Amino acid sequence: MGRFAEDLSAWYFRLKGYEILARNWRTRFGEIDLIVKKGSRIVFVEVKARRHKAKGLPEEALTPQKVRRLYRLAEAYLTQNPYPAENFRFDLIAVDFSEKLPQLKHYRGIIEDEGS
Repeated sequence: MGRFAEDLSAWYFRLKGYEILARNWRTRFGEIDLIVKKGSRIVFVEVKARRHKAKGLPEEALTPQKVRRLYRLAEAYLTQNPYPAENFRFDLIAVDFSEKLPQLKHYRGIIEDEGS
């Protein structure tokens, strides 16, 4: 299910005109699901999916600890692939598989600043 949610998310970003820079970019500290680019803006994307609403909404799976880890991973990516600091953001794709057809929601700018 997670892989399918990431495939849907990559497809969604391609349809929106983004270039996929990386999928499942890993370090020993964790992984960034998608890294995409549109123009000069780099977007670090966390993909969360749920099969049943009884376990909560996919968006609810993004905990403060996961947000901090995502920020640290993005810093590592930017160290290896330098971009101007003002040209990146963090997005969340929430995929709900509880309906007949998957429902995808795109949340832009999920991290306000590095203290989040």
